[in-house]
Amino acid sequence: MLVTVKDGATGLPVSDALVTLEKGASVLTQTTGRGFLRQTDWSGGSGQSLFSDETRYDASDGSVDTITTPGEVVLRDLLGQYQTTGELTSSTFDTGSPSNFYQFTYQPTNQPTATGETSVGFQLATSNATSSAWTYLGPDGTGSTYYTATTTDIASMHSGDRYLRYKMYLSTASSTQTPNISDIQFTFTSSCVPPGQVIFQGLASGTWDVTVSKTGYASYVGSVIVGATPLWQEKQVSLSL
Repeated sequence: MLVTVKDGATGLPVSDALVTLEKGASVLTQTTGRGFLRQTDWSGGSGQSLFSDETRYDASDGSVDTITTPGEVVLRDLLGQYQTTGELTSSTFDTGSPSNFYQFTYQPTNQPTATGETSVGFQLATSNATSSAWTYLGPDGTGSTYYTATTTDIASMHSGDRYLRYKMYLSTASSTQTPNISDIQFTFTSSCVPPGQVIFQGLASGTWDVTVSKTGYASYVGSVIVGATPLWQEKQVSLSL
């Protein structure tokens, strides 16, 4: 589903408008003019340097399990006990051109209490070359911190780079409980991202409520019907002052 937002008076695209789609308990939000890259499955295994197969990644330390439950990364169960820690390194994501990075998010939002307060962490590395010299940093721009909140602003020092990798760190304080990751996503802007547009993928069929808002404009409220057979469609929205 492509949503295009324009100024009602000039017909020009409106960037940084917040677009929300809701259907029952499902709430999806994106910002126009920002691209996103996402991974929701790692079951294809390691050995992929450049991100092309959405089910694969670059490497792990052997202490994570991406196979038993496709779509989740958990700690490896060895003879009935989970490994204490585990790491996974992603393939290289290409934004298409030097980019400004905004937010890094992951799911689920809650982990089992028994795994400990900081059982999930991420670090990001960016570059303008697909070389192997990656420096992984946390949200303060150093290698000593980690992205632990489920939604965090990406450190500004990464902006201006084209390529991104993430490193996932899992740990547990219990041999019978493991944290899990089912979805990661980061947002960015670049010359390859059309202004005034967002794309929602994998929508369930049915009626979705649509809300579009931006400071200085009256909010738009409407709906869109998604068919049972996924087909490309566009929803155009005009915002008035």
